[in-house]
Amino acid sequence: MAMDQTIIIVASCDTKHQEAAFMRRCVEAAGVRALVVDVATGPGPSLEYDISREETAMAAGVSWREMEGRTKGEKISYMKQAVSCLVSRLFWEGSLDGILAAGGLQNTVMATEAMKVLPLGVPKVMATTVACGSRKFEDVVGEKDIVVLPSICDFTGLNMVTERILEHACACCTGMVKLAKGPLEKKNGPVIGVTLMGITNTGACGAIDYLKKHGVEAVGFHATGAGGPIMEELAEEGLIDGILDMNLHEIASGYFARGFSYNKRQEIRLWKSIRNRIPLVIAPGGLDFADFALGEFPDRMEERVYMMHNHNMAHIKLLPEEAAHVAEEIRRRLIAVDYPVKLLLPTEGMRSNTRPGEELYDPEVDRRLLEGLRAMENPWITIEEIPGNLNTQEWGIEAAKRMLEELKREEICEKSKENRESVKGIKAGKGL
Repeated sequence: MAMDQTIIIVASCDTKHQEAAFMRRCVEAAGVRALVVDVATGPGPSLEYDISREETAMAAGVSWREMEGRTKGEKISYMKQAVSCLVSRLFWEGSLDGILAAGGLQNTVMATEAMKVLPLGVPKVMATTVACGSRKFEDVVGEKDIVVLPSICDFTGLNMVTERILEHACACCTGMVKLAKGPLEKKNGPVIGVTLMGITNTGACGAIDYLKKHGVEAVGFHATGAGGPIMEELAEEGLIDGILDMNLHEIASGYFARGFSYNKRQEIRLWKSIRNRIPLVIAPGGLDFADFALGEFPDRMEERVYMMHNHNMAHIKLLPEEAAHVAEEIRRRLIAVDYPVKLLLPTEGMRSNTRPGEELYDPEVDRRLLEGLRAMENPWITIEEIPGNLNTQEWGIEAAKRMLEELKREEICEKSKENRESVKGIKAGKGL
């Protein structure tokens, strides 16, 4: 049987060679070539590999002999970088159609780091012991489309449980390689990223519908954790032409450095868009609250306005001084803007449930946020008030109109496109 597609299997072939050999058999039985990459860091010999750990190490320019005297942590850290370089090179050479791995924490860290260098749409499957308990999902998938299978039991050789899990992981990866379309490619015509949340869904959907009616494809990104950073990453890669950033909620969560919507990647919010000169329209949706589970509430709850979002999660309004701090953080990030950007401010609330008489009505908090944002001194930023609540269809339509105006600035769009193409070329050349 001719095999014209290849799945890379990342494995520590000193301790997981039985699993690696089993996955190879499953992949090849499905008519796809398997290439096992060894990332072992232990002192014992490796078996069942196609690319040795010595070859893997050299992908990042250091011989394994130089690494042998290092600590386990240093070896893992280095091999994580090395396998990422190797996988990136194999992909750009056309020698990789999918990537697959199984293991515990060590193998998961190394394998998923390599998966994250691949474009969206390249099949990525990780069967892992880490996908259970209280461990954070973001540590495994980051901002990539990695399919994660809980291993159920530990990988200590082959048994009735591990064989079934590995069969499923292999079937998942081979199925995507054979039947899906590979890396995501941008369609013809403009594409806009739009941030949204449930509490701003009506406004965001109003904007999305209006953009679609005017020939612009709009992609929504949930602004709770990874959505915003993913959107900005796609813009950097040239898959998105402009951003209607209606929800900056992650930055409010960043003030507390915890909560449901907190993600350490919120620190890059707005920075990538600005650095790549992406056509940008901003609004402060969801900037006035943070979301916390029961038992994790912030202090000073007796002073706070809040409402239960569901049986376990509360939406908690910021305090006035916190609102001022968040507005200052937005201003700090927007200092770097050196091309025309619009900042839109609603006059009657930044989300649902914030009008007079509603649960999260607190005009002082809204005032501190809006005053702080109006204090923007960057001449490249045009600040405009749009009457009404951000979470209304009418408000969303007005925001979409401003986004279309930004897209008509051909010189900005063209420069943004050139910058993104340059970034893509640098990434490919460096194997990033």
